[in-house]
Amino acid sequence: MIYPYGETLLSHLYPGSQHSSPCLEPAVTTFEQRLLLPPQHRAKVIWRLDGGFGGDDNIDWLLARNYHVLVKGHSNRRAAKLAQQVKRWLPVRTDKAVGRVQTPVSFSRPVNTFVMGHQTRQGWQYSYLFSSLKFHSLPTVLLYEQRGAAETEIRADKSGLAWSKRRKHKREAQEVWIILTDRVHNYLAWLSLNIFQDSPLAKYGLLRICRDLLRTPGYIEMKEGQLLSVKLLKTSPHAADLVAWLGRFWE
Repeated sequence: MIYPYGETLLSHLYPGSQHSSPCLEPAVTTFEQRLLLPPQHRAKVIWRLDGGFGGDDNIDWLLARNYHVLVKGHSNRRAAKLAQQVKRWLPVRTDKAVGRVQTPVSFSRPVNTFVMGHQTRQGWQYSYLFSSLKFHSLPTVLLYEQRGAAETEIRADKSGLAWSKRRKHKREAQEVWIILTDRVHNYLAWLSLNIFQDSPLAKYGLLRICRDLLRTPGYIEMKEGQLLSVKLLKTSPHAADLVAWLGRFWE
């Protein structure tokens, strides 16, 4: 996702059994090509990745390309060993804490290592972050947790665009479906940012836009390619707001 626009830059299609780790380099190179990103600007980009992409080789590859990284490590065994080395735990929330340890791997650039402890019903579970940023423990964890917004948007796409009800068996059809889904997502992201801005509808995510707004009954009147009027069912709870703000389309 591209912040703050909420737009999808690219989607790659892989088999369901594909591990995340080999997908990183193709995604990054495509990102560079799409944005025409010059090498001198890479130092302004932070790759915030979950554990599936968090292999040591992937991290070092990004660092060698002069990117910043904020990556969750993928080894549970290493997380347990690093947790034993924490000398001071800082509370993040009542059920979560973070501590800094020495980085267990030699990377091509300096990297900080933070261990996160999360209390569950089965006891404390541990994970760790590699970060090339010059932040202390708490800001690093909070910055990493912000990636949850992207996951929320992906889930909203699945529900709002009814992915689970639309299946394609051939790879070519699946690729077309992915392209169409990205287009629809970006159109709706633009609608929310540009048309619904400063309105009561601005807080609506993709799911609510599809479920509550786009299903409002009504009709439009056109003549020789020109819009004459938009009429929506008055009893719809969103009709008045929609009519008022959709006028921005034709301003």
